[in-house]
Amino acid sequence: MRSILALISALFIGGLCLCSAQEVQPLEPVDTSIVDTWEYHIKIDARGNEITGLCIMNVYTDNSIKGTIINEFGTKIFDFSYSSKKKAKIENVIAPINKWYIRRVLKGDLAFILSNLRQSSDVVEKIRSFTVQPDGDISVRNDKYKIYYTLHKLQGDS
Repeated sequence: MRSILALISALFIGGLCLCSAQEVQPLEPVDTSIVDTWEYHIKIDARGNEITGLCIMNVYTDNSIKGTIINEFGTKIFDFSYSSKKKAKIENVIAPINKWYIRRVLKGDLAFILSNLRQSSDVVEKIRSFTVQPDGDISVRNDKYKIYYTLHKLQGDS
């Protein structure tokens, strides 16, 4: 029995030595540097309830976007991220809107907004519409849930 355990141990240690002797290729670093920062005044109107504040977004080289929405007092409403795979994620949501069904609708609306933010023309989907006003403001409407988003680009941005 001891000889079998000694043999297994020797094989295990020998296997570790062989594995460590092989050259390991380093992973290519992912370039996640910020390309641009966008700042918008945002207004979200949902059936008489209104959230207004600032939406600050960082755009990265892989076309992903990370941002936050804060109100006029500096309180964070929620953080969000948008991947190059056209998926949105919402994090750190304040308690009054931290419900699974509200998060699901916000996630879908944000994915629609962020996928069309670089558009200069109107886009209409099944339940959502994206409209660029002549003055540059962006209006987004979710007809199913009667939610209206208005984004006004702040002057300092290019």
